[in-house]
Amino acid sequence: MNESPKFTPNDGSPTIHVNIRSSRNDEEMGRIYSEHIEQTQIAEEKNTTNEGGKLIGENKYDLSVKTTYEYDVVACENYDEDIGMWIRNMPEAIRKANPDFVPS
Repeated sequence: MNESPKFTPNDGSPTIHVNIRSSRNDEEMGRIYSEHIEQTQIAEEKNTTNEGGKLIGENKYDLSVKTTYEYDVVACENYDEDIGMWIRNMPEAIRKANPDFVPS
């Protein structure tokens, strides 16, 4: 809640949990698989190959895995409970858009 805190956390604090999620879009992977035969036939008909002699289809696909990281603070020796801090520091745009907003 403060961009310039006036304290230095104790060693080992805060304690965090890190969640690492890797995923591929199943719908996209299904579409790519279903297009594979068609793309292979097109490449064979056009005889388009790369320098290694492998067929090259017209479409290019991103088969990379998407990885996201989530960091959750689960303990902090320096934590001082201040009920209502979020409400006092809530950006005005959020306050106007949803005056009944309560963070959870």
